[in-house]
Amino acid sequence: MRAVRLHEIGQQFQVDQVPDPVAPPGGAVVRLETAALNHRDEFIRVGLYAKIQLPAILGSDGAGVVESVAPGVDSSWVGRKVVVNPADGWGSDPRAQDTKTFLIRGMPKQGTFAEKIALPLDRLEPVPEHLSWPEAAALPLAGVTAYRALVTRGEVKRGDHVLITGIGGGVATVALQLAQALGAQVSVTSGSEEKLQRARGMGVVAAVSYKQKGWEKELVQQAGRAPSLVIDSAGGPDFGAVVNAVAPGGRIVSYGATRGPAEKLELTRVFFKQIDLRGTTMGTDDEFRAMLKLVARERVRPLVDHVFPLSQAAEADQRMAQAEQMGKIVLNCRA
Repeated sequence: MRAVRLHEIGQQFQVDQVPDPVAPPGGAVVRLETAALNHRDEFIRVGLYAKIQLPAILGSDGAGVVESVAPGVDSSWVGRKVVVNPADGWGSDPRAQDTKTFLIRGMPKQGTFAEKIALPLDRLEPVPEHLSWPEAAALPLAGVTAYRALVTRGEVKRGDHVLITGIGGGVATVALQLAQALGAQVSVTSGSEEKLQRARGMGVVAAVSYKQKGWEKELVQQAGRAPSLVIDSAGGPDFGAVVNAVAPGGRIVSYGATRGPAEKLELTRVFFKQIDLRGTTMGTDDEFRAMLKLVARERVRPLVDHVFPLSQAAEADQRMAQAEQMGKIVLNCRA
């Protein structure tokens, strides 16, 4: 089969011919239709990730059709449309992953940037029927991360005002959609006016550029109230402004630091405003299934930025590295 592999840090992805996978005991082989990129793939490519093992088939997100099963497995699995759970080994404590066992698919385990993948059955879930193949691949990692950030860690409620920073990225756009599906009002920030305009078209109540000095005041003015929950992936020099923006008694949930360490953080504001700072990473299997049920019930369609053929994975990664996307960048594994 064809598979996209990274051979050395700093090199571009390349398409290789590798042996077809074999179903593990009690598992299945999935013929992948689509896969989606995450910043994790680019971080591995440039060496900004822990315990890199190369060569590796990258990719955490994928969707396809069960092609075959291991001996003794119910043959009714063959032909089912499935989406891949992008993580393994969360552990027994739902509060946090077990750092000794938890892995995200795609290095060191084979990822989804390939024509086929072999997996245990418990890593496969039904594709929500209303989704296209690109939408299905766009959902897993971003969806479970957004769901846990909003629901489990963020305790979002109907009528809340939720600020999502850095709109345009996969998790941020899915978080916007899930928050709206849960009855919240959403505000966003971005450094791109084009992305802010796209977000306005998706029904946000406020959209401001984080490049604007005092953006947090403008956001509150546009929305008419301060956010009670902030979902942040950026950190960096504007994190102090996030603390300024959130309402007293509010919650800030961080799932990334794409702009570096938090700066200008005045702890006096944190404790005086009674703010909760909470971290989150990915999600449990139960949260993954709950996210899929929410998507199916509310017919949420993840935003797909662009679909590249598998043979152009390097070009797809370049688009993500340059932060050009609005939504998820997807690979067509059959092209």
